Amino acid sequence: MWKPRAFLGVAALATPVAFAGDLFILSDPSGLSAEVEFTLLNPTTLEVRVQNTSTGAPMGFDSADQLLTGVSWDTGDLGINLGDPEIVGGSIVIGPTSSSLNFDTGAYGPGTNVGGEWGYGNMDGSGGLPNMISGNTAQVTAFGGPNLDGPASIDGPQAGLVASPEVVGLGGLGAIQDEVIATLTISEPLSDLQFLYDHFVRVEFGSDAAFLETPEPTTIVLLGAGALALRRRRVSR
Repeated sequence: MWKPRAFLGVAALATPVAFAGDLFILSDPSGLSAEVEFTLLNPTTLEVRVQNTSTGAPMGFDSADQLLTGVSWDTGDLGINLGDPEIVGGSIVIGPTSSSLNFDTGAYGPGTNVGGEWGYGNMDGSGGLPNMISGNTAQVTAFGGPNLDGPASIDGPQAGLVASPEVVGLGGLGAIQDEVIATLTISEPLSDLQFLYDHFVRVEFGSDAAFLETPEPTTIVLLGAGALALRRRRVSR
């Protein structure tokens, strides 16, 4: 199955500042792209904002393949290790400029709880890294919330993120256009966001239809400003 890898490029790897929001922009020549912003609200609360910013899709992609269904990272040591910080709960809502499309139970706008359609996990399911939020079923626990679309369970890619405007017709498939924000409770205190640079950040489209990820940490230092994607550090909020 075709799986693009888009690399995040910066001139050098700076030391992250505690409690600062870090924005990752990942893209592929096909037009697939995404923004993921991580903000450490306090040592055990991590906010993750995910947006589908695609302007195109690979040849043959269908309505479900275009949906951004998850983002994953590794909060602890590389791989799954006993005692690494884990996601133990949280919530997820539609973003401030976003809305639902084709949901079975109605139309929903900013701030709507979509915890019945999305979940969290710590077991690298569906091509993800150890810690993730996902609209797919593999290795995830639902955040909890009303069933707004489809069966009363996580049933991705249904309710995944579609770009605004959509790049492939939805054909009645339920989706969120174009952003969700998750607020996650972490099992162990985090002092900063260094783990995002020690390892990877990866986004998934469809159900294993395509992945975009940041490069290996040694590559980040070497890549220049002309690379396929960029990282912009935001000041503390």
